[in-house]
Amino acid sequence: MIRKKAPVGAPYRPRVGELVEDVTTGHRVVYMDTQGGFAYVRPVGGGVERALDPAAIRPLPDGPTLAVHVVPAAPRGRLGAAGGVV
Repeated sequence: MIRKKAPVGAPYRPRVGELVEDVTTGHRVVYMDTQGGFAYVRPVGGGVERALDPAAIRPLPDGPTLAVHVVPAAPRGRLGAAGGVV
């Protein structure tokens, strides 16, 4: 008789933009998405996105935190797209 291994449990599923720990490096990273069986993360502050095994990410010990990146809006006012006065 063949016995199946008991499932260890579902991997942690963070929200997009959440700071998580990459257990392979020990660094905090930003969770981007899970596709094709891989979890995609980026370094805090930006950088190259990379793929991880979803089991290699875990929540931070101090609780979930969202990484916020503020992007300034385009200048507003009476100037048109070409820089002329409207």
